[in-house]
Amino acid sequence: MNRLFKKVLVLLVVSTLYLSAETMFLLTKVPKMYLIVENYSEKVSMDVKEEILNDMKKMTDELKIDTSGYSHRALGFLIYDTSIDDMMILNVDLILGEEVKRIDDNEEVYALTYEKRKQFSVNNKTEEEIHEELLDHVYSLLSEFSEQYNGDNI
Repeated sequence: MNRLFKKVLVLLVVSTLYLSAETMFLLTKVPKMYLIVENYSEKVSMDVKEEILNDMKKMTDELKIDTSGYSHRALGFLIYDTSIDDMMILNVDLILGEEVKRIDDNEEVYALTYEKRKQFSVNNKTEEEIHEELLDHVYSLLSEFSEQYNGDNI
């Protein structure tokens, strides 16, 4: 009995480690997407949009995702501020939105089919420090997306 319990426990631990997903979203069958960056923050220069778009393009090229022209599937970064008491927080969201059909009424709706967020405080930071930390978070989110995309499309 004790031996059976150990085997079940080991099997449970191994399956938990190997079956865990990066997010609750599934990134299969994404052959084409439209890239977008929206900056709603007053703390971040609009020049950062081009840098982020270039990083996104490199990542999608590595994943062999077509980004030419327009697609009903959009991968985008949303950059915006949130204030909590005296603390200013910068939110960096990577989202994938696309038109999907509802099962119950067959209605086509626009839905977020992937979302991951990073946040950091911008209090007492220079514009350069904010810019660097923002790009670090962008790189991190793109790496996580890429890892999950590769894992989901094996």
